[in-house]
Amino acid sequence: MTNRYEQRYLIDLAHRLATRFTARSVMALELSSWTEDQDLGFSWDTDFDRFKRKGVPAKVWKDLRAHLAYQFARTPRVRPDALARNISALAAHMGLGKNEEEIFALAIRAARSGPVKSLCSALTDEARIPVEDAVVHLTGLSPAQVRKALSNSGRLMVSGLLQFERPPFTGLGLLPSDRLLVALEPPSRGLEDILGMLFATTEPASVTWEDFGHLGQGRDFAFRLLQGGLKRQEKGVNILLHGAPGTGKTELCKVLAERLGASLHAVGETDDDGEEPTRFERLQQLRLGQRLLGDQGNSIILFDEMEDLFPGLDNGLFGVSLRRSGSKVHTNRLIEGNPVPTLWTTNNISDCDPAFLRRISFTLELRTPPVAVRARVWQKLARQHQVPLSQDLCFELAHSMEDAPALANSALRAVRIARGGTDDVRLAATAISRAVRGGHTPLISHSAVHFDPELANADHDLSLITQRFVTCGPADTGGLCLSGPPGTGKSAFARYLAECLHMPVLERRASDLLDRYVGGSERNIADAFAEARDTSAFLVFDEADSLLGSRNGASHRWEISQVNEMLTWMENHPLPFACTTNLVDQLDPATARRFSLRIGFLPLNLKQRQACFRRFFHADPPVGLQLLDQLTPGDFAVVAKRCTLLGITEPAVIVNELTREQTSKPNANNPIGFRAVS
Repeated sequence: MTNRYEQRYLIDLAHRLATRFTARSVMALELSSWTEDQDLGFSWDTDFDRFKRKGVPAKVWKDLRAHLAYQFARTPRVRPDALARNISALAAHMGLGKNEEEIFALAIRAARSGPVKSLCSALTDEARIPVEDAVVHLTGLSPAQVRKALSNSGRLMVSGLLQFERPPFTGLGLLPSDRLLVALEPPSRGLEDILGMLFATTEPASVTWEDFGHLGQGRDFAFRLLQGGLKRQEKGVNILLHGAPGTGKTELCKVLAERLGASLHAVGETDDDGEEPTRFERLQQLRLGQRLLGDQGNSIILFDEMEDLFPGLDNGLFGVSLRRSGSKVHTNRLIEGNPVPTLWTTNNISDCDPAFLRRISFTLELRTPPVAVRARVWQKLARQHQVPLSQDLCFELAHSMEDAPALANSALRAVRIARGGTDDVRLAATAISRAVRGGHTPLISHSAVHFDPELANADHDLSLITQRFVTCGPADTGGLCLSGPPGTGKSAFARYLAECLHMPVLERRASDLLDRYVGGSERNIADAFAEARDTSAFLVFDEADSLLGSRNGASHRWEISQVNEMLTWMENHPLPFACTTNLVDQLDPATARRFSLRIGFLPLNLKQRQACFRRFFHADPPVGLQLLDQLTPGDFAVVAKRCTLLGITEPAVIVNELTREQTSKPNANNPIGFRAVS
C-alpha cells in the first residue's frame, strides 16, 4: 500500500506522461491500464476493446488527462517518506546536483517492485522508448540535462550508484545495486545507517601489532603512510601487501586499522546476492566505497585479491595467451586520486600489471614469520580455540612446519570441533601442510641446535671461525662452503653458527627451490636470498651441488641460468650464508671466489670417536673403536637410537652396530684386524 508521499509521487509521474503523449500512442494505452490498478485519489475503469486499438479513444484519453490534472492540482505536497529522506541524505553526501538527485530517486523507486517499476517498464519495454528519453518524460528535465547527468563522467555513473541495464528492461533501465537498495530502505535512518548497511566493518584481528615485528621498517612505514593520509586527507594513498596465502596479509590490514583507530571496510568480496562477484561488480563496489567513504575522514578500504582487476595476460588453452576483459586505463585511474586510503592484497605480485604497480604508494611483502612469531601465534590460537598446548609443543610445531599462521588456525579449529588432543593437533597440522606442499610431507626439523665444535673434525678450527664471525658481526662476512661426507655435521655447524650470531635460520633444500617451469627456479632462488636479507636470517642451502653444478657439463640453458642466478646473489648478499654439499668436486669453478671460507668436514678422529661414545652411550669406549676411522657424529646418533629401540647396552655390541654403519658406506671395507662381535 502506498503512503501519501508515494501517492503524490505517482500522480506527478502520471501527469507528466499524460501531457507528453497522444491518445493514439502505445503509452496512452499503457498509462490507462496502469492507472486502473493504482490508488491515485480517483477511480478509473474504462470499457473499450484494447486489442483492436494502438492507443485509447480520444474521449477516454481526455478524461484521464483531466482526472490527473485535477489530482495534480489538489493533492498537497507532504513530508518526504523515510526512503525519500534516505535518498536525499545519500545524494547530499555524494554531492549530487538537483537534477542528478531527481534521476537517482526515480531509479531507486523504479528498481523496487511496485507501481513506479511497472510504469517505467511500460515506457521502456512495452512502448520501446529509450532509457534517456524515458527519464526525460518522467522527470520533466530537458534531454541535455538528462544526457549530462547520465554521462560516463557524471557522478551517478562514476560513483557506481547506477548502471545501465541491458535489454529487455524490467523497469527504468537504470539499476542501483541490490545492496544499495537494501541500505536505503527503512529501517535505515540517515547516512550512518546507510553506510553501515553498505560497508560492514571487518572482524577484529586475531593477532597483534607485535606479531608483525619481523616485517621491521616496512610495517612501521605502512603505518605512518596511512596515518599521514588520514590526517591530511591525502588522495591516492595505496598500499599493496603481497605474499603466499595465509601469511597474514588481511590480518595485518586489520591490525593497521585498529592501531590507527580507523574503520576498515572490505569491498568487492561478494555480489549483492552473496555469490562470487564479477570484475565489474568488484569495481562498482570499489568506486562506490571510495565515493561514499571519502568524507568520513577515518575510514580505510580493503580490497583483497587485486589481481582480479587487471586486463593482463592469462594462459589460455594450450598455453595461448588470452587477454582479460577490462580497461587498464580505467583501473589505473582508480588509484591516482582515490580519496580513501586503500589496502590491496595479492598472493602473487607477478599477476599485477606493472603500470598499476607504479602507481602504488608502497608495497610490503609478507613471508612466513620466523619461528618465535609462529610459536607465539600457535599459543594464542590454541587459547582462542581452547585447545590445551604446552609452550614446548607450540615451539616444536612452529619449528617443524615452516607454514603460514593460517595453517595453525585451520588445524586448531578442526581439533576443537573434533574435541581432540595433542596428537590430533600434530595430525591435522601435518595433513594440511602436506596438502599445501602439493602432497609432499613437510620436513621435521629439530627445535634445538645440538652441535659441539669439539666433536666435529674439520680442516679448519671451527671454534676460531665461530669466534671470528661473532667478533666481526653478520655484515659482509660472506658465504661458507661446507663439504664432506653425510653426517659429519655440516648443516649442524651452520645452524650452530647462526645461533651464536643470534640470527634465525632460513634453510632451503634444492627440492624446495627447483621448479619444473622455466624461470621458476631462478625466482625461488631470488626469493630465498631476499627473504634472508629482509628477515636478517642466516641462509643455509642444503644439497648445494644441485644448485651450483658445473656449467661445463650443462646440457640445457635453464641449468646455466640457474647457476648464474645463484652466483649473482651469492656475490651480492650482505649477510652470512652457507652451502652444504657431499660432492664439492662437482661445484662450478666460479663458486670458489663466492665463498669466504671453504671448510671440509672429515670423519671423526680417535679422540673424538671416544668422546662421542661416552656422550651417546654413557660408557667407556672399547678397544675396537680405534679401527672405525670413517665414523661421523651422525653415525653415533643413528646407532644410539637403534640401541635404545633394541635395548642394546653392552659396549662390544654397540661397537658391532657402529661397524655396520661404517661398512655400509660407499667404498668402505671391514676394519683390518677387527672381528665383529656376533
